[in-house]
Amino acid sequence: MEYWHLMKNPTGETYRHFIKVLCDHSDKFYFVTMKEFDYNHEVLENFQSYVIETYKTNQWAQTIKRGPAVTVYVIKSNQATCQLLQHLSNSLYDWIAPLPEDLTFIKNNIEWFTCTTHEEMGGFSLRSESEKELLGQIQGFEVEKDEEE
Repeated sequence: MEYWHLMKNPTGETYRHFIKVLCDHSDKFYFVTMKEFDYNHEVLENFQSYVIETYKTNQWAQTIKRGPAVTVYVIKSNQATCQLLQHLSNSLYDWIAPLPEDLTFIKNNIEWFTCTTHEEMGGFSLRSESEKELLGQIQGFEVEKDEEE
């Protein structure tokens, strides 16, 4: 497995294409809400009919949190949810309160893209050449291989 991290925040058309690639190659994704922040309930309602499950935890993706647990919303990845993600934000790191946070995409029960919004960190866990090729399909997208592995 190789780890690649984002060099800069995908925005605008790059962001929309990036989200499409993530959605097209994922079974599901999740985001979280934290008790400490106020979220746009209308946004959460937009995803409600696509929610597979919700649960509370203090550990997800690249994060371990002290204090109150977050609520994780696991959502089907499909054309409708992709369009919601594309239209509710103009960049990856805009997914912060009042929007849900820490978008994470899953294929075959493996988190292959994770994001920690507050720290403006995002990255890929790639297992195949075809997955690496996906990264090259997004114009204006900058990633770098993590050489510390």
